[in-house]
Amino acid sequence: MSPSSSYSKPGEGHFLVAKSDDIVFVQVVGLGTMNNSIGFQQFIVNLEEKERRKFIFDLSLCDGFDSTFMGILLGISREAKLVVLVNTLEDHSRILGEVGIDKFVQLCDSPLELPEIELQRLESSAVSQNERQRVVLNAHENLVQLDSRNKEKFGQFVDLLRGELGEETPL
Repeated sequence: MSPSSSYSKPGEGHFLVAKSDDIVFVQVVGLGTMNNSIGFQQFIVNLEEKERRKFIFDLSLCDGFDSTFMGILLGISREAKLVVLVNTLEDHSRILGEVGIDKFVQLCDSPLELPEIELQRLESSAVSQNERQRVVLNAHENLVQLDSRNKEKFGQFVDLLRGELGEETPL
């Protein structure tokens, strides 16, 4: 039984968060995907003074993540003072390295206990299809702008989303 199986259903996931004056703790439980990253993005947008905050992501209960989560993570790394991913597995590091995010965040694969803090489960509020597509588009544009290799992986998807949103401008 994987550690996350007692916290989330197979194929699903959620985020647990806590914030202090200058640190935001995030625990990814199960999968970090387009489905739950929208609520996480809403949480990030509503944070004040992101540029002086440090973000600590605990991946000890993370089964994996998709490109939307990675694009949002990249966006955070561009605004925040520091982004550290702790308790990363070899697969996490490999996937982040394949898209180039490992150059913008610090990875720590050594076991690390978070301080005793009360984490709150993020619940996604209802968003329109248009809002969802905009978050997904922005996340993938982040990835494509990061590395030319990502244009091969995600360029057609970005173009498709732009077309659906009436934004025909190619990257």
